[in-house]
Amino acid sequence: MKAVRLYAAKDLRVETIDPPTHPEPGWARLKVTAAGICGSDLHNFMTGQWISRSPSVAGHEFAAIVTATGDGVTGFKPGDTVIADSRYWCGECPSCKSGRHNVCETLGFIGEVCDGGFAEETALPARLLVHYDPAINPVVAAMGEPLSVALHAIRRQRVPSGEAVLVVGCGPIGGLAALLLSRLHD
Repeated sequence: MKAVRLYAAKDLRVETIDPPTHPEPGWARLKVTAAGICGSDLHNFMTGQWISRSPSVAGHEFAAIVTATGDGVTGFKPGDTVIADSRYWCGECPSCKSGRHNVCETLGFIGEVCDGGFAEETALPARLLVHYDPAINPVVAAMGEPLSVALHAIRRQRVPSGEAVLVVGCGPIGGLAALLLSRLHD
């Protein structure tokens, strides 16, 4: 299968690699249907700041179809359409057990600590997957992670009704924040 692999800063290669094998217990094998390039992907390419292993397959903003599940996986089956939580959390530490995955003791990110979505296929722990409606275009579904960042930001602001809002920095997340505000803020 084809994959985009990062070896070092400014050393990105499209290569043919072996596809994932049957998934380990608790994991799912995925066929990637769409992937987005995040600003952090660009930053890592330019600086190598977050390269924790080389080569690695980046890409944490992607949509996929489950093709196989490992033993013990519940809630997902082949054919399901999914996106992934961009954070790679353990599920076992006190923070994870209390639902605070964002402060996991061993927190990492898909595409850095494990291969991500810049490949035809990948495999991830099923705990990181989220279903999405198959009627949604995968290109749109792949925007789930940046959309969630924008939604989180505007929810934290608690803008009073009738107040004007200025979004500074209209990259993809700023643009999504402006779109959400136009729909959700009165």
